Amino acid sequence: MGLCYFCEEKPRVSYFNYYCKDCAMLRRWLLTYSPEKCCSILKRTLTRDDKQIDFKISQEVKKICLDQLPTIKEEKVNDLKCSDESYENKPTTRSNKKK
Repeated sequence: MGLCYFCEEKPRVSYFNYYCKDCAMLRRWLLTYSPEKCCSILKRTLTRDDKQIDFKISQEVKKICLDQLPTIKEEKVNDLKCSDESYENKPTTRSNKKK
């Protein structure tokens, strides 16, 4: 049938159309809203500046480091297990009281 005139990757919707489904939607958005408005939205959402890139890298490094270290919850659970075994006189609760 032929390739899209815009992206040149996907097939066109029909023989008489110039664009694929996605590019036709982009074209409609550009006609509905001003091209300047569409470009400003795309620049805000799709491009990253150096500050954002550095933040993302630091977040990924933190994630990798935290995955390799034992979690705090595991350490607390291990501490509680040790303290339960050494606890001689357990407190009496309502369910454990003799009637």
